[in-house]
Amino acid sequence: MVDFNNDNVLTANKAHILELVILGRRDEMINTFQLWAEAKIAGQSKEENLKIKLRAVMLSVFLELERPLSRKLIKRDAQGKVKESAIFDTMRDVLLDFSTVVDDDELVSIYFVINTALDEMNLIKIDNKRVYDSTSIETENSEKCL
Repeated sequence: MVDFNNDNVLTANKAHILELVILGRRDEMINTFQLWAEAKIAGQSKEENLKIKLRAVMLSVFLELERPLSRKLIKRDAQGKVKESAIFDTMRDVLLDFSTVVDDDELVSIYFVINTALDEMNLIKIDNKRVYDSTSIETENSEKCL
């Protein structure tokens, strides 16, 4: 939670604060996925309730990332007209149409789209070191200089 009485909040980078909020929502989404999977595997009656909660958590992540996802998933031509937006439209429809029943595979697919987008934004990328052959001195030097 952000402490607005702290003087450091005024100097904090707003992008960094948003990144922390997004990562917190993603963490909640993954935790809810885990609970839903446990209930589904065990055949518990609360599985449907957890699926509803998961859909709501995914909606909050989607709403937080709506603009970046739109920029990444909606293709535009040179005049700025939308050429293709099937993935984005499907995500929006599945998460915002509360009158429909959502298939399990749709929720999993939406998770992977969101996770891929977060990875491309370097928010969850942990494998960011360059790989080079440390047995070859020349290769190592040329890679370190890049």
